Amino acid sequence: MPFAKSIKIFLMDGDPNGRCLCELSNWSGIAYKIPRIMIKQCNDRPELSNPGIYFLFGSDLAADMPLIYIGESEDIVSRLKQHIEEKDFWNEAIIFLSKDDHLNKAHIKYLENIFHEIARKSARYKIVNNNIPKKSIISESERAELEEFVYNAKIIVNILGHKVFEELLVARINKNENVNANEIFYIKSKSKDISARGQYSSEGFVVYKGSTISPSESKSIPAGARKLRLRLSSNGKIVDNKFIEDTLFSSPSAASDCILGYNSSGPQNWNVTDIIKVPLFDGENSLGQGA
Repeated sequence: MPFAKSIKIFLMDGDPNGRCLCELSNWSGIAYKIPRIMIKQCNDRPELSNPGIYFLFGSDLAADMPLIYIGESEDIVSRLKQHIEEKDFWNEAIIFLSKDDHLNKAHIKYLENIFHEIARKSARYKIVNNNIPKKSIISESERAELEEFVYNAKIIVNILGHKVFEELLVARINKNENVNANEIFYIKSKSKDISARGQYSSEGFVVYKGSTISPSESKSIPAGARKLRLRLSSNGKIVDNKFIEDTLFSSPSAASDCILGYNSSGPQNWNVTDIIKVPLFDGENSLGQGA
């Protein structure tokens, strides 16, 4: 159950585009958001030489895909200076430390593995780590403490503009969950090749895994939709004209353009699902979720 929290953001240089320090109410963790070009100026912050976990953010312009590198170090600022020379994709770092110097090598290795797994499951960013970080062995009480650390760090990363650790929030239909039929929308084209399900979210419109798209495109398809179809195929989110994972679109019209292969109106093409008459996708026990 989420709890209300307050966050304090301190602009360390008085510049909203510069370095900032973030603190969450009743938490011993602390976060720093630092642009790449300002890493070498961080010698004035001795705490950044402590053990911690860090994330490097950038983007692949060719694939139109955000990137993340997840790392840990016992001397954060020194490690980030190495990354300036070694990695050129990133332009911003978010760092997490402990105010009470509680984090040790085992803790940060554990956190590195956990955050890597969360980012992999959310599938919002491309992870550029070459290897999966190994999870260290820690005590049960330490795991409990680090679960809170992970929960709070996810909140701060989201607030600072990156939803890399947030799974798409979509309704499901299964034996354990009652979902209002008015929340689920579908496109059922005359073409047998097209069958799609989805729902609105706070970020746009989510098309469910298992939805299918038209294998062809009309001359009327918007250029952006054509590029999007190509990108989703190249990224492996659409395989053989079928979505293999839940996929976020900016609007229902953007989703229907992509699915139908022509210029369309989302509000007119997405209809409210009649759960009794519209069956689930083959081999699935919930909309968009494999068995």
